[in-house]
Amino acid sequence: MAERRGGQPDVLDLWRQLTVLTGRLGQALDKRLVRDFDLTLSELLVLDQLSRGNPRGLRIQDLSEAVALDQSSMSRLVSRLTTKQLAARVSCEHDRRGVYCQITDQGLERYTAAVKVSRAELGAALEAAAFDEHLASVVARLTRPIAAPADT
Repeated sequence: MAERRGGQPDVLDLWRQLTVLTGRLGQALDKRLVRDFDLTLSELLVLDQLSRGNPRGLRIQDLSEAVALDQSSMSRLVSRLTTKQLAARVSCEHDRRGVYCQITDQGLERYTAAVKVSRAELGAALEAAAFDEHLASVVARLTRPIAAPADT
């Protein structure tokens, strides 16, 4: 691993490690979610945003930005969630062109169960990755506690 002065990993090396780590974790979690909950990881992330959002829902554009998907991909994803009855499309009261997405009661139930399993799965995968010499430094950075700012 390339290092900068002071023994710190190079930012490009950390980026590579992070990309590999998120790819591995995402694939493993996606398989588990599909098998156990009929949800993809992207669908879970959208349900997560909807569960935190305004009760009237979130605009498709806002969901796209929140989970880093383009709008056409988000539109297809929302269509899958509505077909599964986990989300619903709602027209904006003020602008008929605006479309919001809301989580359904069934969606909230599935999300709650899936996120519990996801947290456990991710925790175990991060713990295992901490012992991988190619990923340990990025895992250490991701999992270390954030220090409180010092009083001035």
